Amino acid sequence: MNILIYWLIGYIFANLIFGVATWKLYKNAGKQAWQAYVPFINIWQGLSIIHRPKWWIVLFYIPIVGPIFWLVFFVDLGDSYGKIETKDKIIMVLTLGLYIFAVNYSDNPKYLGPEQRKPTFISSLLFALVLATLVHNWFIQPMIVPTGSMENTIKIGDALFVEKISHGARVPMTPIGIPFSEFIYRDGFIDKTRLPYMRLPGWRALKSNDIVVFNYPTDSVYSAIDRKDAYVKRLVGLPGQTIQVRNGILYVDGKKFIPKKDAQVQHAYMVITKTPFSDKLLYENFGINPIGSDFQKNDYFVQKNEDGNLVYYFKALTDAYVTAMKSNNNVISVEPILDPVGQKTEHIVNGKIDSTNTIFPVNKNWNPDQYGPLYIPKKGDNVEITKESLPQFINILRKYEHNNLRIDSANGKFDVYINDQKTNKYQIKQDYYFMMGDNRNQSLDARFFGYVGEDHIIGRPIMIWANMNGMFEPTAPKKFIWNRFFTSINNDDPNKTSYGIYVLIALIAWIGYDIVKARKEKKKNKY
Repeated sequence: MNILIYWLIGYIFANLIFGVATWKLYKNAGKQAWQAYVPFINIWQGLSIIHRPKWWIVLFYIPIVGPIFWLVFFVDLGDSYGKIETKDKIIMVLTLGLYIFAVNYSDNPKYLGPEQRKPTFISSLLFALVLATLVHNWFIQPMIVPTGSMENTIKIGDALFVEKISHGARVPMTPIGIPFSEFIYRDGFIDKTRLPYMRLPGWRALKSNDIVVFNYPTDSVYSAIDRKDAYVKRLVGLPGQTIQVRNGILYVDGKKFIPKKDAQVQHAYMVITKTPFSDKLLYENFGINPIGSDFQKNDYFVQKNEDGNLVYYFKALTDAYVTAMKSNNNVISVEPILDPVGQKTEHIVNGKIDSTNTIFPVNKNWNPDQYGPLYIPKKGDNVEITKESLPQFINILRKYEHNNLRIDSANGKFDVYINDQKTNKYQIKQDYYFMMGDNRNQSLDARFFGYVGEDHIIGRPIMIWANMNGMFEPTAPKKFIWNRFFTSINNDDPNKTSYGIYVLIALIAWIGYDIVKARKEKKKNKY
């Protein structure tokens, strides 16, 4: 609630500053000077002064887009008082609208009315930026997958369209910032203007087996949720369910998890052969890249055993690949590589547990192949906070639901204080989910970072619009996988069809129509 109060105070103050900067311009345009100071009315009357549609007023209040539209407003208001040269527009933009003070307090600012507007580079750029920002923040967000945690369902270098509206678009929590700054300058936002979590109504709840894009919950660099890294994984556990992995096989509520038909779940395998596999066979038949110089990034490594046979350790093979290898006359055996029960996956740095690469919760002797059972909390659950359960819920208590947590463990006690109240119970405030990568043995997922809160959900990928494999896998023989361009995903359909040729035809037709239209206009104006 304090955040909303600060926003209200800031909003009133900003309108007072706006009134001080523009009251004379409003008066000289035939309006009342006081109208420049009153929220909402000042925009409504200002749109009349610059002769812009009144429905534009909505755009001034949309996060991220709003600040851009204020710049458009100030540029147009300057136009109405004779500041029509390109240098005036550039100064107005570079000063974030403060140049309007100079216009307002000049000797006698004369209202000329809006000039005959002609498209300019600056105006076109601003409106393109507004449109792209609207689409990016509220409807469809593009992203490129840099890692192989979802191979081969989603490949390294796949460029995705992520739809946000079916589950409900999340209102940007850092509403004042540079558009697309997550791509160009991660710190390009004003953190003090942070909004509480809000989401517009959607028409579809998240379902088990959905591929989901979300903000990495334990990001140590940014605390603002919408500024954290974006991850893409498969939703395998819903709120209220219990997940478990036994010998690499996932179970949900005691039943074996069946991935969607278009999922290509992969596991690590040891394959013994009589003679070496060729690089061409491995890549073309199994999508496995040749061995490069960086051992950690290799898809496999190979060595000879005491019998003189070759032992391949593949980090990721699908069930179909395993079946194909077993039928190869050169192959002696194919066995899964599994961590044993009781062997904990743990990473220690300078004597301290590195929670990023240590199994969740950190007090369990689990590993990615032998994990759980683990309950996924849902909104309204009353969970017990004990010494044993605290590592499971500590991030929920402190980071995700913003409580003041204090533990008194003196003299063998274990007393829990939540918001200065001694208790051993806590009621969960939002739903949580469990995400895993299809590349089971090469995925940093919820088995390491834990639960993903509802407020971290961005949306669902619906299409691969390009593949830029060469940007991320320089050892791959093919730089781009053309048959992945404009293919649908996340739809339970294993038969993927590329619609790239239809998109290309439509683009050529649109460009041709635009050229013909321009020529007709030119011919018409000539006469």
